[in-house]
Amino acid sequence: MTPRPGDIVELDIATLAYGGQGVARLDELVVFVRGAVPGDCVRAKVTRRKKSYAEARVIELLTPSPRRIAAVCEHTEDCGGCEWQTLSYEAQLEYKQQQVVDSLQRLGHLEGYELEPIRGMDVPWRYRNKMELSFGEAEDGELLLGLHRRGSWREIVETTDCRLASVRINRARQAVADAARALGLRPYGRDHHHGLLRHLVVREGLSSGDLLLNLFVAARFPEEAELVARVAADCGCTSFGITVNETPADAAVGDGPHMLLGPPHIRERLAGVELQVPAAAFLQTNSAMCETLYAIALAFAAPEASRPAVDLYCGIGSLSLPLARGARQVQAVEIQEEAVVAARENAARSGITNVDFHARDVRPLLKLPPHPTLDAGRDDGAERPAVVMVDPPRAGLARRALQRAAALGAERFVYVSCNPTTLAGNGAELAELGYSLRRVAAVDMFPQTHHIETVALFTRNS
Repeated sequence: MTPRPGDIVELDIATLAYGGQGVARLDELVVFVRGAVPGDCVRAKVTRRKKSYAEARVIELLTPSPRRIAAVCEHTEDCGGCEWQTLSYEAQLEYKQQQVVDSLQRLGHLEGYELEPIRGMDVPWRYRNKMELSFGEAEDGELLLGLHRRGSWREIVETTDCRLASVRINRARQAVADAARALGLRPYGRDHHHGLLRHLVVREGLSSGDLLLNLFVAARFPEEAELVARVAADCGCTSFGITVNETPADAAVGDGPHMLLGPPHIRERLAGVELQVPAAAFLQTNSAMCETLYAIALAFAAPEASRPAVDLYCGIGSLSLPLARGARQVQAVEIQEEAVVAARENAARSGITNVDFHARDVRPLLKLPPHPTLDAGRDDGAERPAVVMVDPPRAGLARRALQRAAALGAERFVYVSCNPTTLAGNGAELAELGYSLRRVAAVDMFPQTHHIETVALFTRNS
């Protein structure tokens, strides 16, 4: 059978692909099915056809999988966020673990390592400490504030109770929406590029109770003070800033935040270190499971009091600082200058003096090192780092950066990854550079979604 877009087909779903779609076979053709879970029998409409695969979406559930459960969130049918919430949490963990293993084997040809049990959450809801929301307009002209409709970059769903966000974050969203409507403020149009309100980013400090709101707008506006007063009285936020994005880009970027209330950061405590997190800085979005992730990464790193360590893509120092408590010295690298400033302040706040933070790009820094520990190729055992730790973006490390990091000659290489496919590719490259994969631990930082965080330990071949 050769299905074409628009055809209706009956499919038995066998497994899940990385990305969250169900996988079925139609004769020899692989079909990726949106909205299906393993064990389902469905009628699906083909939406796309390529030479080696097709894509489809469920239009009728004929026989539900025994592992299918009822959705909890009232926005399930419209919102594009929690694509796995109809799969039991036990099954989610099972498939995530398997996808890590499959990626390492199929893409990286990596085997023979110790696989630790996946770490999941006791209560896999209300875990996000950050939400990025968008403004839009309903057909009747009412202002909307929420998440994008599934499969659409134009339409916005008014997510009155996102089950991944805390009660406080949901309340803050409602407070901003109510105040904006009361003041007659209009959303920025994605088609005509007119209007004011663009995005709202809400961040919460789990340990401190801080709640920071960053409102992204097309221009400053006269009602700012009244808006902040209404929102603060309603949701109890501790900080409120305005960021101006004058470009057509539909993203939460711009000049700011210009603070109208409170400091431009939240406070958080992770791995025993007090942190100040700037409004735009990266921090893992699940504070509770971040403790688990960092504990594994530090155990794999096993820093030595007599040897230095290196932390690449260090951000605000959330891993560099606890790593420094076990190492002689840590050289930490991050390209974002604001994050490095925060990292240095966090180190001073905790009285940690044995960390040097470098606001540089990783590749040229390793090529032209400012410090003996970062001088790739040195034979001095006392200066060669005991461990190199990396926590790169989803795209992983560029080959040249990976080569230069491996050339530091550390005994251990700890890779924290939010994408098992790029971990597999970089892992294969590390194998070519003289490192063997020894231990792997998956941590479910993102329940109800297909995303998975992984910590991998590589050791240098003798």
